[in-house]
Amino acid sequence: MKRIVFNMTFVVSFLLIFSIIVKVYYADFAEALSQEPHFYPRDKSLPLQSCQGWTDVVRDFQVDDGQGADEVPVLMYHRVIDEEDLAENHFDEENRLHSTILLKESFNDQMELLREHNFTTLTSKELKLFLKGELEVPKNSIVLTFDDGSKDNYVETYPILKENGLTALNFIITGAITSKDSKYEANAYQYLSESEIINSCDVFEFQSHTYNYHKRTFNYVPYLIAKSKEDIKYDLEASIVNLDQRNRAFAYPYGGYNEETIDVLKELEFEMAYTVVPEIARPGIHLYEIPRIEIFPEDSLEDFKRKIRLN
Repeated sequence: MKRIVFNMTFVVSFLLIFSIIVKVYYADFAEALSQEPHFYPRDKSLPLQSCQGWTDVVRDFQVDDGQGADEVPVLMYHRVIDEEDLAENHFDEENRLHSTILLKESFNDQMELLREHNFTTLTSKELKLFLKGELEVPKNSIVLTFDDGSKDNYVETYPILKENGLTALNFIITGAITSKDSKYEANAYQYLSESEIINSCDVFEFQSHTYNYHKRTFNYVPYLIAKSKEDIKYDLEASIVNLDQRNRAFAYPYGGYNEETIDVLKELEFEMAYTVVPEIARPGIHLYEIPRIEIFPEDSLEDFKRKIRLN
């Protein structure tokens, strides 16, 4: 009997200690396990400078004094999926589409609306100058952004943007880039390939969403808050190399950041950063705290009009 009690006590104590260790070091375990061979090489650069020149050009919109925009909506998207391709994993426990998924039909209607009302999509550089009060932009100006760099951005989103004469920022997790193309499977989470990035760089302005820090700890704290300044800098440096030294803009994964995060961005010479705060962008705001308005799957076209201030 004493032996049984001893064994049970030992097992319980072991499990308790093990659970504490896992909780404390979960983030490090997860990071170590995620270092898979297929991660995009840290020292490999995509040839983006040659095809992203249009993002460095500031257009002369010829706006009369006092007739320009006072504010610019910055919209946030993630995935766009055709209704025919929806699968069980696209829905939550309450059978609603995940908030990061938008139906292709809805996205197409939204982009057609922008074209019909002569909206101008700004580049990150043009938005920066507008926010600094150094550039007049048309009243119907807007910025479209996509986070993560999923494959459907190329398969579903890119053709719609191109057809409607629109451009967008695409914040990609560069460590997830694939070297080889693969067949598109909407029910799987696939990332952009090298060729898909190059073939869509006339519409997408590619910027950083970290190299491999689009993660949270066991307690759901974003890595850009939980990790040390040195670790964050090491990760972001790799994303800059992957993006061929393009570091104008950055988007915070999960919207998580603090003053130390901003300090790292400044040290790496990022010029601006985007949050998930659902407000409209106006001149004078902090360039490392640019708000974005997320578009949700349940948004009607009227909801969309309201979010872009189209009365």
